[in-house]
Amino acid sequence: MRRGVWILVLLVLFLLLSGRGDAATFSRYTQNYFGTASMLFLYETEGAQETWEAVKELLEAIDGAVSISREDSDLARFNTLAAGEGMPVSDLTADILSVAFRAWEMTGGLYDPTVFPLVDLWGFSPRFNRNTYRQEMPYDRPLMDGHPAPASGEDVAALLPLVGLGNISLVQEENGWMLYKHTPPVEIGGMLMQAQIDLGGLAKGYACDCVIRLLQERGYTEGYFVCGGSSMAFLKRPEGRAFTVSAGKPRGGEGKTYAQVQAMNTTLSSSADYSHSYTAEDVLYCHIMDPRTGYPMNMPGPGIPQAGVATVTLLGESAALNDALSTALCLMGPEDALEFLRGRNEQMVMAVYRTGEDRLEVVSNMSAEQVEILDEQYVWACGEDAEGHSIYTGTLVP
Repeated sequence: MRRGVWILVLLVLFLLLSGRGDAATFSRYTQNYFGTASMLFLYETEGAQETWEAVKELLEAIDGAVSISREDSDLARFNTLAAGEGMPVSDLTADILSVAFRAWEMTGGLYDPTVFPLVDLWGFSPRFNRNTYRQEMPYDRPLMDGHPAPASGEDVAALLPLVGLGNISLVQEENGWMLYKHTPPVEIGGMLMQAQIDLGGLAKGYACDCVIRLLQERGYTEGYFVCGGSSMAFLKRPEGRAFTVSAGKPRGGEGKTYAQVQAMNTTLSSSADYSHSYTAEDVLYCHIMDPRTGYPMNMPGPGIPQAGVATVTLLGESAALNDALSTALCLMGPEDALEFLRGRNEQMVMAVYRTGEDRLEVVSNMSAEQVEILDEQYVWACGEDAEGHSIYTGTLVP
């Protein structure tokens, strides 16, 4: 998919419905970082341009530390190391990695950035986003309709041993941080493959966290920052009002939304099975890999309709952590996701296909006042489970 089109798709998924009458008085936009769009909106103009320059310096530093598309970044260089080797990394890279290790531990390994070789196998790495794609890996297939054919089970099984953040260690030594690779390599098609890390999604959330801190340090109280459409950080609207954020409708219904939530002085992260995906033989394949199986989330069984979590939106203090957690929640399923969030401060709204595309369920730990279901194509009923979680169910209206 062309870069500009992909950015527009992301922006459609999460539209800021901040009210017609209080448009931001300062706004800036860039496509220079993370392979996506970053946008800053402020309601105060004094010092805003200088602040935007500082924001871009932050984005450049983060992108330069962990982008796998930049050959000089710490992670790109680490990905070329062989098993048993290590290298120094910057304090910034170590800080971003520490969030990844925390999320990996919290989710029992469901968030695992070492799935990158499988992301590449299934056709979702950056090289597939360019018009210059060429077959260079032993498992590569010709593109059809802009995507490769689904991967073979043999190739999945061959690459799966590379997955496991537990085989990567980040160690603070006397002269700084060292990152070590302990994962044994695998051979596929005569090529020796090494473990690799991709922190692309988490890095955008990390950027949101850094930018919102910068704004607060400079005295801003009104505005917001968006990185890629799936990671956002909010202050507030004028007169102390919250932003109304619209969640894109899962699968089908382009440009429509199914829910909206109120956001103020918080961050928002989203993961979904439709935002970076392709369909082959009526099966939806997406970029979120299950580290337990090596397959994209929501793979159907023989004769069973494809179902499962379609999208998760998570609000909380840290966009970086929530970027990772929202990915893991997609893989947990609704019941385990609610259990995971019990006792935590994050707020979630999750859309689930229980029996295929004819029935959608929305599960949330927010009250009915905090989340509103909008989709007119569904007939909704709302109730609460034994734990007080909001449960919305609906049947698609023909």
